[in-house]
Amino acid sequence: MRRVPFILNIAGLTVSFFCFLHCVLVILVFAGLLKSNLLLVKIFEDPTNHAALIMTGLTLAALSLMKFEFNDSKNKDKGVRRLKLKVDDLLSRKFIIGASLLGLSFLFVGIYSELFVILGALTLLSIHAAKLLKTK
Repeated sequence: MRRVPFILNIAGLTVSFFCFLHCVLVILVFAGLLKSNLLLVKIFEDPTNHAALIMTGLTLAALSLMKFEFNDSKNKDKGVRRLKLKVDDLLSRKFIIGASLLGLSFLFVGIYSELFVILGALTLLSIHAAKLLKTK
């Protein structure tokens, strides 16, 4: 069961990194330093793919912050196990700021949207990195 948070954080770290990298590349395209024929830029030019990447990053971050605990102390005789879900970390300042920045990216177009995604992705990256460093 300990592998699930590790896998979620690795997946979230990967998705957040792709979000960040894509947006940095798009800003470099806007600045004229790169051509827009890069695969990573072309795939996420489609708003649906872009939104899917953002929502996947948010979902993985939220799942990695949830904690599931089994409590069987009250009903040991009956063999009943109760599942307890802790979502306290979802109210952390970093997650709220990261989710807000990613949400704001949907309200803007162009470079401003990309800047919000960069900031939100970096925030989620820091959450995943901190959790991965904490587990070792």
